[in-house]
Amino acid sequence: MMEMNHYSMEEIMLIVSELAWKYTGCDHTSVTYERAQMLMEAVLYCINEYEQNGENTNALLARKISAKEAYVHGRKMVMDKLERLQVLYNEIIMDFRAYGSACLHDTIRKGIPAFLEKYDYTYAPQETLLTLDYPVLADLGDLSGVDRVFAYVQYIALEQKFMQKMDEGYIMESLRRYHRDYEHLVENICEIVLQDMLGHGMPDRMFDEAYAFKALEQLVSRYYDNNRDLLEYIKYGIPNIVARMQCNPGSL
Repeated sequence: MMEMNHYSMEEIMLIVSELAWKYTGCDHTSVTYERAQMLMEAVLYCINEYEQNGENTNALLARKISAKEAYVHGRKMVMDKLERLQVLYNEIIMDFRAYGSACLHDTIRKGIPAFLEKYDYTYAPQETLLTLDYPVLADLGDLSGVDRVFAYVQYIALEQKFMQKMDEGYIMESLRRYHRDYEHLVENICEIVLQDMLGHGMPDRMFDEAYAFKALEQLVSRYYDNNRDLLEYIKYGIPNIVARMQCNPGSL
């Protein structure tokens, strides 16, 4: 369970009680222990959403804000983030390409819409609902709920931006070279394509991470207008790429 930070149990329980009252339609006796626990986590999730927002750090330090205020503001932020997720998803889905990856296709085409439809920002904002099977390059850490899914879709948007600059035929050829039946792999296809790009023409080169990062930096500078967000994300694939190339330098 998330920490209650500087708020007392009494303050938190008052909010949980109000939420339970709304959830059950005034009948507290129908709230099970498991449901009460879920509502407690919902309250703490929203409070944490408020406290983790950089814009509110100074306000928190400047005055003592009540748990109820933090909860109300945090829930509004959760709702706003859900709306931003919907907007971002609508933007990327227009030109979305899975490049044959069944895992990527199902996660984005089926999983994210299911989340947007079923996510309960009032009574269970902490629930992620999805396993997000297609692996992104960056670690999502302890994020959950809309925080996790929003970060995930942001990473997918960067991957799509990266691959949309390339010929689709080249991407699928690269994936096929990596594995004959790549369509069924649960692997990040962006990393596979980047490995092909870095190793193309120099299959016997023993890359190290510094060399690979420099090559990636030049690539992003030249073809992606030096997009730093893209660079910072894609670089997470470098350690795996270098390890594979050093283990089998003649494979490309």
